[in-house]
Amino acid sequence: MSAIDITAPPPHATIDMEIPIKSSAPPPPEYKAATGDGGIKGHGHGVVEGILRALLCVTSLAGVIVMVTSKQTELIPISPTMAVPLDAKFNHSPSYTYYVAALSVAFLYSIVTGASSLLALMKMTGGSSGKRQFYMVIMDSLLFGIVASAVGATTGVSYIGLKGNSHSRWHEICHEYDSYCRHLKGSIALSLMSSIELLLLVWLAVYVLSKKIRVSSKY
Repeated sequence: MSAIDITAPPPHATIDMEIPIKSSAPPPPEYKAATGDGGIKGHGHGVVEGILRALLCVTSLAGVIVMVTSKQTELIPISPTMAVPLDAKFNHSPSYTYYVAALSVAFLYSIVTGASSLLALMKMTGGSSGKRQFYMVIMDSLLFGIVASAVGATTGVSYIGLKGNSHSRWHEICHEYDSYCRHLKGSIALSLMSSIELLLLVWLAVYVLSKKIRVSSKY
């Protein structure tokens, strides 16, 4: 009886298997530079975002100040021999009150998010991550809608004050309250700038997110 070699595996027992090994190596420099994780491009995006948020802080605060200081008192004749003093103030119109509240929220929001952008730029919160950009685009879009609606409502009421509406028998008042109307025009111009800055912030965040997603799909 011949001896059997039990040390060698049978031919059919040999299986060629490739086991994937998860690499812990850091991503290549091209990935970091493109996504902004420590790259020059990410630093540039952070600088642009910080500038836009600083401008939003300035324009929204200036718009509120110009609006709340628009009070004017004039003597309005109610008869050929009598005139009474009447005030024109922003809180006489609900649209103007909503407008001031919306710009005040935009001012506070710009301070909070501006500090967050500064910390991210200084690498104290892990850089400009995709999660942060996602939250920012949601909040910026929400605030853009609020500010834009307030600007639209205020512009409509101000146009009636400037031109009147003969169908509704609403008379123009800007020929009497010229200083008051100048304040309104200046405040609306500043709020339009705030709306544009918020829109640019939304576009910037969407651009950065899309770039991260496009580059991440390559690695």
